Amino acid sequence: MKRLMLVIGLAITACAILVPSLASAADPPKKLDVMLYVDTVNGSRPVGAKPRPVGCTQTNVYVRGEQQVFRVWGSVAGSGDILSTENVAYAYVTVPGTPNLKLNWGSHGSATNKVYFWTAAWILPADYPLGEATAKVVFKTEDGSFGTYEYKFTVVPQLKTAAKKSTTVKSR
Repeated sequence: MKRLMLVIGLAITACAILVPSLASAADPPKKLDVMLYVDTVNGSRPVGAKPRPVGCTQTNVYVRGEQQVFRVWGSVAGSGDILSTENVAYAYVTVPGTPNLKLNWGSHGSATNKVYFWTAAWILPADYPLGEATAKVVFKTEDGSFGTYEYKFTVVPQLKTAAKKSTTVKSR
């Protein structure tokens, strides 16, 4: 019995060592030409939904009729150059069921605190499917390098807001 347990233990150990090394040999890491950071914020101009109390709040949960703004920052992996109109051939976001959204490069923020990044805004249609969706961000640089990023977001029927608590102060 001890011998059988020893053989089983050795077999399990060999599998634990061998299987991960085979998997890593089959899927070597992919070379990154372009590195991207992607997020979304709620826009301040929804046409079919009530505006949120604070515009440009980072989120990935939206209701139909809200404005979703994709924000993207990126750089060229080899050189570290920032992706801008000087080195990008095209940039867009693909959202399931809609035409491609062109990403635009520009400054954002106040005059004393400007930041440059790529944006694309769209209004979620009134009949957009509820649930999770995946948008794909695509960049092609002037030298032919590509960068892509898949971004998940969720469409819900309506946002729940916390009820305001009423406080009453009793005077003595």
